[in-house]
Amino acid sequence: MSDISDITSKRRRHATTGNNPMLLTLGEQVRTTRLANTMTQEELALVSGVGRELVIQLENGKAGVTLGKACQVLAALGLQLTAQVR
Repeated sequence: MSDISDITSKRRRHATTGNNPMLLTLGEQVRTTRLANTMTQEELALVSGVGRELVIQLENGKAGVTLGKACQVLAALGLQLTAQVR
């Protein structure tokens, strides 16, 4: 029987989110589209050719995701990145 510290140390912690509103919006769109397609993060990573950790970072609006990798994930979901004048 393992003690409580072993159990709590093995629990996954929720990923933190970024603080850039545009990246957070992009991440939410990725997550919403992925879930609408009933895909797991792992499945999206496989069809995108990226790692699951990158999908997590993208969905959480992290700034470290490269534009090329983000576009790979978007393409796998049938989305594209476009620039708009604000």
